[in-house]
Amino acid sequence: MMKRSFVDGIYPRSLYGRLALVWLLALGVGHLIQNIYNYMSIYDDQIERSDYYLAQDLTILLPQLESAAPAERQAWIKKMRRHAYHYELTRPEDAPLLASSVPLPASELKRHNLSAPVKQELARHYAIRSSGGINSQEMRRFYFVLADQTVLQAVLHQPVWPIDWWGGLVFSLQVVVVLGFTWLAVRQATRPLRKLADATSALGRSLQGEALPEDGPSEVARAAAAFNTMQAQIKKHLAERVQILAAIAHDLQTPLTRMRLRVELMDAGELQKKLQADLSAMQNLVEEGVTFARSAQRSQEQLCRVDIDALLDSMVYDYLDAQHVVTLSGSVGRVILTRPQSLKRILINLCDNALKFAGAAELQVQVIAENKISIAVLDRGPGIPEDQLQAVLEPFYRLEHSRNRETGGTGLGLAIAQQLAQALDAELVLRKREGGGLCAKLILPLNESNAV
Repeated sequence: MMKRSFVDGIYPRSLYGRLALVWLLALGVGHLIQNIYNYMSIYDDQIERSDYYLAQDLTILLPQLESAAPAERQAWIKKMRRHAYHYELTRPEDAPLLASSVPLPASELKRHNLSAPVKQELARHYAIRSSGGINSQEMRRFYFVLADQTVLQAVLHQPVWPIDWWGGLVFSLQVVVVLGFTWLAVRQATRPLRKLADATSALGRSLQGEALPEDGPSEVARAAAAFNTMQAQIKKHLAERVQILAAIAHDLQTPLTRMRLRVELMDAGELQKKLQADLSAMQNLVEEGVTFARSAQRSQEQLCRVDIDALLDSMVYDYLDAQHVVTLSGSVGRVILTRPQSLKRILINLCDNALKFAGAAELQVQVIAENKISIAVLDRGPGIPEDQLQAVLEPFYRLEHSRNRETGGTGLGLAIAQQLAQALDAELVLRKREGGGLCAKLILPLNESNAV
């Protein structure tokens, strides 16, 4: 099993999840970059505007303060207060940063967008000095010393980031719209892919399936056409295999019959018994080979309603009439939609295998968790080694201790059961039975699609 990395663990596995994540990341990063650019532009614009209007107001305020009486100055200070800056009138000793302030150089005046006429007008009468703010709300302080040595401090505030409540709402609406269109786009893209996946699964289970419509986007249409071509070739090969095996079986019947007649005319003895056993083995091998080839096409059997309990009772009575020891326990108590001949052939193969190696078979049926039916065939035979439980489901595989004339088979019984189980969308599980023997369990799905 391939190990998943940490990235795979947090990355969505579905196509919708991955496209939605990529689109949301693109939207989020783009929105973030755009907002940062907008905010920085607005931030710089606020600084430039604040400096410009501060310089304009100073050309009005300074002359008024020079000519106004001390009692009237506070009224002018209050009147000229703005959202981006305000003024303070203090004595030199009450302006703690005045001593550490520096003359505002021409480059600083240019950065603060002080227009040339305003700069010249202010610089003609005052030595403009500046310093940093005294707290986080202040960006800069400008100092102007009046004729009576009163200090006018122009305090420029830090710009406020323009964050509006409706910005988050707009972004949320964008996310909803992107998710909606992502769902529509991915649905259109994944619907043919899902059909292709379902058809591929059906083909893998039963080697049969319906042709896919070759429409939609060009890439999807090409994939559907390629799948249909592959499916047609597989069906053709299966039909040719069955035809070849059937022809071989038919052609072998005549010489086998002649050989059997000649053996019957021989004198009774050990040689006659050995030849009859060999002929029976050859006849059984031919019949099982044809059955295995035809089992790949057994999914063509029509689905019908089947009473599982009645089917199992009938099968057990047939074994009892043939003097075989087969018991049945448990019940399902409902009718399901399945292919009865395929199901019956699976159970017969499993029971025959148990009778061959143990002389008796036990059938246990029950409804298990997750809406599934379990039909188990148990025996007390020699069992199968743990490392060969999967290998025995392969065609023509036989255990070493079964290669004898009494118990040796063709190695196709369990392979046929496995192939038919896949056609029924069922699971065939082999495991060692506690106390010795083998447990062959067939698990049939019982959901809304097949429950009746």
